[in-house]
Amino acid sequence: MFLKNRASTVKNLRRVNIPAVYKGPPDIANGGYVCSLFADYIDGVIDVMIKRPTPLDRDLQICTDGDGIYYLMDDDQVIISAKPGVLDLPAPEAPGYEEAARAAQASLALKPTPYLHVTGRGIHPICFCCGADVPDGEGLKIHPGRVPGLNMVAAPWTPSVAYGDERGYVRPEFIWTALDCPGAYALWELTDTKPGFLGRLIGQIEKPLRCNEPCVVAAWPTGSDGRKLYTATVLFNAQRQVIGRSLATWFLMPPEMLKLLSC
Repeated sequence: MFLKNRASTVKNLRRVNIPAVYKGPPDIANGGYVCSLFADYIDGVIDVMIKRPTPLDRDLQICTDGDGIYYLMDDDQVIISAKPGVLDLPAPEAPGYEEAARAAQASLALKPTPYLHVTGRGIHPICFCCGADVPDGEGLKIHPGRVPGLNMVAAPWTPSVAYGDERGYVRPEFIWTALDCPGAYALWELTDTKPGFLGRLIGQIEKPLRCNEPCVVAAWPTGSDGRKLYTATVLFNAQRQVIGRSLATWFLMPPEMLKLLSC
């Protein structure tokens, strides 16, 4: 791997092991959760490139080689690289909580899975963020649905104290998680495309969020370029203030995965 050529300058920062509960697709860590690992090292906007799926229940290493870029490593393989970023994303007017709740009732997350090889509900029935079949208390259960009259999906979310710190604020890793999956639902619900995996997430948390505060997550498609699909996501608190926002790059589902769809 290319970091091997600079082994003398590489600094190991800490070891991480992501528990299986924080999965997205089966056996792969949720992309938003993984992106949060770099918040301890990069202030403000974080630009994260996901090079390969992040394994669960396995010792990994966060390191840097002093060039301002941080890496999540699996032995000598780079899984993710992260650096300070720039985020130009004006926030739209926030949907109301009740409006988001109505949209969520028709979410793909609550419908039979579109895959022929998977049972359950939703795109990823057991995803920590959006999975509807995750046991209560083991997932955020954010179920984005189409907002009538808008090119947007939205979902209500009231984060429980289980996801908070000792002061009663939602921990950053769960806000980052909430900024991931809604973008995929925006593509599934509002375009003719089928996203496969998250490839890049540029995001920022702007305000703390209290546990048990009713909030809204909204997402919408922003364009495409070949196999790359682009989305934006914003998390609003009860006062409709922006808690965090992100721009995501998704890769179009490869032909072998499309063959597994029933729709």
